[in-house]
Amino acid sequence: MRFGTRKGNYGYAPFFRVWADACGTDWQEKLQEVMQFGHPAVNIVDNESDFTLEVAAPGLQKEDFNIEVKNDKLTIWTQVKTQENAKKYARKEFGFGNFKRTFTLSDKVDTDNISARYSDGILYVVLPKIAQPKTGKNINID
Repeated sequence: MRFGTRKGNYGYAPFFRVWADACGTDWQEKLQEVMQFGHPAVNIVDNESDFTLEVAAPGLQKEDFNIEVKNDKLTIWTQVKTQENAKKYARKEFGFGNFKRTFTLSDKVDTDNISARYSDGILYVVLPKIAQPKTGKNINID
């Protein structure tokens, strides 16, 4: 990859082409998600009856979260209201900014029964698995 030295010529085009190939048509949205400050860490637990997303988001209220399922994608985002009387920091290493995370759902997820709760700085999103279809049966011929 080549980065230009002239002002305004950064040579990022090859990077964006590779990124677009890897991410598909929504590469700009994915790049924005990756570059956003405060991108929360997520654990995905594969339980017997469900998948559970554990989103580390301390300092927020449950009212700050939005969760949407659309076109087999689960999107979690926040819209945190900024405080008018902001603190004057001597050093700031974390913040409570907005974020957006999108997950492509498996066909094993029952999207009609997804639930969520927020406790101790962790947002838990429970994605129930669809009951396994019967594998079939033998039919006797009379």
